[in-house]
Amino acid sequence: MVGVSDDPVRPGSQAVRALQENGYPGAIYPVNPKYATFRGFKCHAALGAIDGDIDVAVIGIPSRGVRAVIEECVARKVKYAVILSGGFRETGADGAALQDEIVALARAGGMRIIGPNCLGLANISGNVYAAFGSITRPPKLRPGPVSLVTQSGGFGYSIALACAGGGIGFRNIVATGNEADVDAVELIDGLLEDDGTEIVLAYIEGVKDGRALLEAGRRALSAGKPLLVWKSGITEQGARAAASHTANMTGSYEFYRALFKQAGIIELREIHEAVDYVKALRAGKFPQGRRVAVMGGSGGSAIVFTDAAEQKGLRLAAFGSGTVNRLATVVPAIGSVSNPVDFTAGYIAAEGAEKFGVAVRAVLDDPNVDAVCVNFATIAGNPAHAGARALAEIAPTTGKPVVVFLSVPRTEAGEAWAVLDAARIPVFVSPVRAAKAIAMLEACRAAREKNRLVTPAAAGHEARAVSFPAETPVLSEVQSKMILSALGITVSRDHLVPVGGSFTKELPDAPLAVKIVSPDIPHKTDIGAVRLDVRGRPELERAIEEVLAAARAQADGARIDGVLVSEMVTDGFELLIGAVNDAIFGPVIVLSAGGIHAEVLGDRTCRLAPFDRETAREMIGELRCSALFCGLRGKPPLDVEALADALSILSRFAWRQRDAVREIDINPLFLRPRGQGVVAADALIVRGSCHARADGHPM
Repeated sequence: MVGVSDDPVRPGSQAVRALQENGYPGAIYPVNPKYATFRGFKCHAALGAIDGDIDVAVIGIPSRGVRAVIEECVARKVKYAVILSGGFRETGADGAALQDEIVALARAGGMRIIGPNCLGLANISGNVYAAFGSITRPPKLRPGPVSLVTQSGGFGYSIALACAGGGIGFRNIVATGNEADVDAVELIDGLLEDDGTEIVLAYIEGVKDGRALLEAGRRALSAGKPLLVWKSGITEQGARAAASHTANMTGSYEFYRALFKQAGIIELREIHEAVDYVKALRAGKFPQGRRVAVMGGSGGSAIVFTDAAEQKGLRLAAFGSGTVNRLATVVPAIGSVSNPVDFTAGYIAAEGAEKFGVAVRAVLDDPNVDAVCVNFATIAGNPAHAGARALAEIAPTTGKPVVVFLSVPRTEAGEAWAVLDAARIPVFVSPVRAAKAIAMLEACRAAREKNRLVTPAAAGHEARAVSFPAETPVLSEVQSKMILSALGITVSRDHLVPVGGSFTKELPDAPLAVKIVSPDIPHKTDIGAVRLDVRGRPELERAIEEVLAAARAQADGARIDGVLVSEMVTDGFELLIGAVNDAIFGPVIVLSAGGIHAEVLGDRTCRLAPFDRETAREMIGELRCSALFCGLRGKPPLDVEALADALSILSRFAWRQRDAVREIDINPLFLRPRGQGVVAADALIVRGSCHARADGHPM
């Protein structure tokens, strides 16, 4: 412990006190040349004076002295250090340079570092506290199967305290700080391999490698260990605050959400969600579908649950006749045996617990029911205790989730709470929170079953090989469409008119689009070098002259390959699909409604490439405008399957060419009636290495 002091608030002093008071059984070596002893331990002048093995060096001195301590650690072959000190990258260029120096020293010596600028780590079950601050003070967390990784020590501990208040125990808590060396994703990976960890919680402000987080989520699915992540900095101001807080990299929140969906990561947006979801997951039971039943003596509670359930994609189960008949034998005549089941006020009591148990079993036995919520609502005392005992007997006999809504606090219904906790029956103080927890469990089950992301190895050979024009950073529309066509994505019927030439083909009946073709003019509309809805040869010749004139006037010196005359698609829905090779996430595919829907309504979705057709279909279904694709008011349904094919093809191409392609823009892409596919009416491919855009959008 480098940096102990008579000042009790010093980080090193707090760490030693926490180890002592929590019964840490190992050796503790305080380090400070000013003291002979510290809290009963021999105090050492330096690491070199310690006579014994050192597993971990905890450093809590001003930043200017940390480099020398790291040099001592390397000399003593210490493998791990936790740097509590601040004053590094988060303070600016000088601090960043110092941080880089200590990391280089550590790596050369084979040492790993957590921090700097962190609250440290605690292994609750082992009473190891390489930490300071709130985590070292009462209340002491009780041991349990949940581990927490947090990029904010203070707020992360707030999450831990809230979970502890809900009866949740912890195994490890690690605050990562600046993540100069070991980062949050590496720690998540390590915790997934820890036999004592069943559930991993994480609070992140940003990650350096989105793909690593994606793979961690997939490993969590495979291991059957739920990974719950709270991503902050999701707004522009929030992202700025995150950067000034721990100087972590942040990326587009849309990309994070896409990653969470693909990897089966459970997203948190509130502290109570962490408590609720962990309680629900600890039961280890997952609904096999979206059909739920709700039972209780409070009609209002049932209605509120039903509303929330429907909003989260659940639906009330339709009971079979056998279930209705069984319920009729134990539910009062003034109650209801349909779903929601209303067994009337006062039903759950010591003398009626047996009938209550029969009613719950009848509903759980129904094959149409995937999960059950029992609304205790405001019952307390002996009735609540009796109902809790009945559920505790039933819960181990079923694989279906059973959750309880109970608004009476532990002070008034402590026995019931204790029985339900012991039986791992999650209790929620709101029927809305109960419904959300069931929906989370169903989504978790679905993610485990699907594991939808196409792996790079499986996707690579599916992308057709294409060749790029040599030394061309921005491909023209003609060149871009040639590549799309080679991939199997249909493009519009075009004719290139060379400069000084004329359109020699017979004019089609369809209206025409006339556009300049130049590798130096990626955005033709911006300079007025596009004419649409052109009809007849005189109008066509005039349009060709106009776009050439606009290009020469607005883009002086641009290379002009000619003018493209294209047949316009008149029977399709306008969309945009594109790819951006992001510095954090790699290739990301974006699907958006075209025109005003994209610019004003922001109707778009995205996924990390590569992915399969099923994932593409999910993307399509997330667009608000997708309701129009089924055919309304006599219009034919649109070719959604062809769109899914185009998205998956583009995703595989973007992944395979991730070292060569920076951006792809197909705008517009027309979705035509079923059986007629999609048509790329315009396209742009930009070559180059990955980069990040401030707005996170592809174009």
